[in-house]
Amino acid sequence: MLALQALAGEGPMLEKELEARLSSVSSSNRYTDNGDGTVTDNRSGLIWLKNANCFGRQDWETTMRSAAELAHGQCGLREGSRAGMWRLPTIDEWKAMIDEKYTWPVLSNAAGTGKWEEGDAFSGYYWSSTPFATVTGYAWVVSLDGGSVFVTSKTLTRYVWPVRDGQ
Repeated sequence: MLALQALAGEGPMLEKELEARLSSVSSSNRYTDNGDGTVTDNRSGLIWLKNANCFGRQDWETTMRSAAELAHGQCGLREGSRAGMWRLPTIDEWKAMIDEKYTWPVLSNAAGTGKWEEGDAFSGYYWSSTPFATVTGYAWVVSLDGGSVFVTSKTLTRYVWPVRDGQ
């Protein structure tokens, strides 16, 4: 599995860049609810759509379009974003979000001090934007139930959780 994970170093934010950002974070809360339909990950600087299941399950191609077309007024967004600002997270961005101390979901709470327990727990399989470099027609997926990352056919349906770069 580790050999497969090493192949995923593609995308806008590479693992080394994520590590650099993570090491410079103070002891403030891990996540901030921005009150506009988004949540900021204070370690990575990424802004996540607050509604993790707005689009339901979709195949990879549809997922890529849904994320790219997301804009203010959809999925509870009230922050002025336009189509083209949102995307799917890379597999490295997903890995940075996973906290392996927890399961069901593998996310920490807002403070980063315990397991996420508030509201709907995020679980299931979520698409990344990272295609599998070795086999056409496959892309990387993360399981928020147990934290595993793996490749699967782009024709299968998985959840969509858009992200955009911070200001």
